[in-house]
Amino acid sequence: MQTQRPVLGLVLGLILAAGGWLVAFSVGKPIRDRAAASTAWPTSDGRITRSELERFRDEGRTMYSADVAYDYAVAGKTFSGGRVWFGDDFRSSSISTWRRLVDRYPVGMVVKVHYDPAEPGESVLEPGATWSGSVIYLIGLGMLAIGGLILLSAILPLAVVVAAMLSGGGRGAEDLKDEFGGQRSGFGGQWDGPSRPDTGGDDGITIR
Repeated sequence: MQTQRPVLGLVLGLILAAGGWLVAFSVGKPIRDRAAASTAWPTSDGRITRSELERFRDEGRTMYSADVAYDYAVAGKTFSGGRVWFGDDFRSSSISTWRRLVDRYPVGMVVKVHYDPAEPGESVLEPGATWSGSVIYLIGLGMLAIGGLILLSAILPLAVVVAAMLSGGGRGAEDLKDEFGGQRSGFGGQWDGPSRPDTGGDDGITIR
């Protein structure tokens, strides 16, 4: 049972570490990198077409978000966008954040839209990396760290077991000699019984 625990820890650690790596570097980091790159995107004039506060019921709680949309043109072609900042697609129980957002972008307002020159349909009003846009990346790093700690705690006991197996893992000859009080003979490693005092050939039996 004791040897099964390190093995289970090894499997769990590998799963968490691998999952954390995928979440952080296959999903979270590209979003974060794209958000950071958006600060260098070109801009175009746009206009807010929708700005509404949204309410949702989630497990008995009231959650809030905002629905902001805008139009903008690039090279004579009109596009529609809905991203204010990278990571704004979440809900929270605080209404103040979303109310300020709706008030900041009223319908009809002229805005500067940052768009990806390689994909003009990708746009954002407030460029740059944010905490909410880094959540997936941070979650992945957390999973990776926890998985690494579990792996380390599982590998250390296994290393001790392997080291013990390689070194023989049993009791040495001196330990056995001390325990049984015998002497080791030179033939096949056999053990003699407990030694008796030398009586010079007398077996200690007196015949009357």
